[in-house]
Amino acid sequence: MKTAVLPGIDRSISTIVQGSLGLIWGDDADAFSVLDAALAAGITAFDTAHIYDFDGRGVDRLLGRWVASHGDRDAVVIMAKGCHPDDEGKPRVSPDALSADVTDTLERASLDHVDLWSFHRDDVSVAIGELVDAANREIDAGRISAWGVSNWTTARLRSAVDYASANDLAGPVANSAHYSLATQLDPPWDDVVTLTGPGAAEDRAWHEAAGIPVVAWSSLAGGFLSANLSRSDLVEPENDHVAEVARCYFDDLNWARRERAEAVAESRGVSLSQIAVAWVLGDAMTTLAITGGASVEEVQQNAAAVAIALSAEERQMILGGTT
Repeated sequence: MKTAVLPGIDRSISTIVQGSLGLIWGDDADAFSVLDAALAAGITAFDTAHIYDFDGRGVDRLLGRWVASHGDRDAVVIMAKGCHPDDEGKPRVSPDALSADVTDTLERASLDHVDLWSFHRDDVSVAIGELVDAANREIDAGRISAWGVSNWTTARLRSAVDYASANDLAGPVANSAHYSLATQLDPPWDDVVTLTGPGAAEDRAWHEAAGIPVVAWSSLAGGFLSANLSRSDLVEPENDHVAEVARCYFDDLNWARRERAEAVAESRGVSLSQIAVAWVLGDAMTTLAITGGASVEEVQQNAAAVAIALSAEERQMILGGTT
């Protein structure tokens, strides 16, 4: 398994990050078998968020029970997020919200710390120094090992890096944004940030130069880059999820990329989704990919994608001459 190193975290992190939101509706035995398979395949990083909690069922709680049953906290890297807007969409990005959400996550999961904690959203009306200072207080208290951001603009992320450097503080070590082979045409949720498409070329170049890893969410573009969806599904969506995928990713450019990726997958004897994950992991930026494998087979396929090294010619052919 290919790994990455993030400052402040004392162990290597798998470049495949297991997202477990889809596991919370079954029983623990089934969920644990998937999580066990992920760990056996070399996946050591597990994604959660404060907002992923529904009437007492949530990813924090599930991961906490699994870690306790496994008995080896040091074998896994827990990547948590907080400060998501409230149910009415009002921002919750503040030092107080940070502290409250870290407390909730630790209590739900029965953990004494999380390895990477990230702001799930931003609020540009809050001074960047207040947020950097608050994150560092959590590090000093031992409740988080390192911090990052999710869905922040590059300009705001750069300000956080600069403030931390000028004040000898720990800066953000990762940015979780949408990044995939498919260009996002319309955001699936409010206030999310994508690094796909020609318009984000300068942002990608900054991440590469700054050495800030990108933890890519929706690397399969909501399932658009899997064999589970076809063009006919997206023309006449059968449910709300498929309709959302169509809204966000359905255009001729993305379909052409998908079809070229399918041709590469067939020539290599692998799946379309594995090519899509390999494409993300092979970027010039340091990248990790969050994948939501919900079965042992899906997890194993996601892990195997790490070994697929696309050539520069294959990447350019799949893209069709645009980035």
